[in-house]
Amino acid sequence: MLNFIKTLIGLNAAMAGKIRSIQAYDEGLAKRDAGNFKDGYVLIKESAELGHEGAMAILGSIYLLGEGTKENGSEALRWLERSIELGCEHSISVLGMALVTGKAGIKIDLQRGRKMLEYAAEKGDTQSIRMLEAMDNGLGMFRSLKRNKKLVRPK
Repeated sequence: MLNFIKTLIGLNAAMAGKIRSIQAYDEGLAKRDAGNFKDGYVLIKESAELGHEGAMAILGSIYLLGEGTKENGSEALRWLERSIELGCEHSISVLGMALVTGKAGIKIDLQRGRKMLEYAAEKGDTQSIRMLEAMDNGLGMFRSLKRNKKLVRPK
């Protein structure tokens, strides 16, 4: 009987955490939509720490862009990779872009980033499609890649 009560208490705590993660996520998005990035960051971080995979994806983007906090590439990677592990496919595109651009001090990894962008593009992500076109055509920051086709389109 004691084990049953402990199990119920554990389930209750887990449900309360899940409910709070959803609440913090919704509040954080509303703050960000209103332009209050600092308070939005705090709430999105709380939600992510409580296990909300969508919040993890947004938190990764927040760290990439420095919205409401300082840019932090290692934290961006950590949260984006965690959200991907939990099935948030949107993060694949964001992480791919970060890897090919080196945003927030992330070490550039063109091959890994390209694979992620190709996956997202196949799923219909228009930003990934545009990034791949820029890489393939040597546009903007990818101008120097045009000379080295192996980096742009690995076999």
